[in-house]
Amino acid sequence: MYYFAYADNMDEEKLAQRGIEFKKVITGRIKGMRLVFHKPGEDGTGKADMQSDRGNFVEGVIWDVPEAALDNLDMYEGVDRGHYRRQTVTVQTSRGELECVTYGAAKFRQGLKPGPEYLESIIRGAGSHRLSPEYIRFLKSHDTTVPQA
Repeated sequence: MYYFAYADNMDEEKLAQRGIEFKKVITGRIKGMRLVFHKPGEDGTGKADMQSDRGNFVEGVIWDVPEAALDNLDMYEGVDRGHYRRQTVTVQTSRGELECVTYGAAKFRQGLKPGPEYLESIIRGAGSHRLSPEYIRFLKSHDTTVPQA
């Protein structure tokens, strides 16, 4: 099954730490969406989500993962606790469109900022998969906040 990662799950080290089996397929983008950090984290920081925005796009990595790995991702993403929900998206790639699953936030709060380590993990994943320089600049433009203990 194809899984579109657009946040810290682009970082292969993070996926491995979470016990997720994965194989990279290709990078891609979802048009008409924008990356935002409005999902409240338990540490008071903002976690990534995609929000409709006609003129923008979200870039990410498409992983081929076994169905059981999605069950692990569901647990990690807090699907059962109402944090994220699994959804299907169409991703534009250099090989055409691919239908993928991804995760969208189920709770929102305006004014949140990502934690520095979280944002750095997203930037590291984007760089290692050679997402566009324009998109990496966009990622680096975000202010961060220190997580609460």
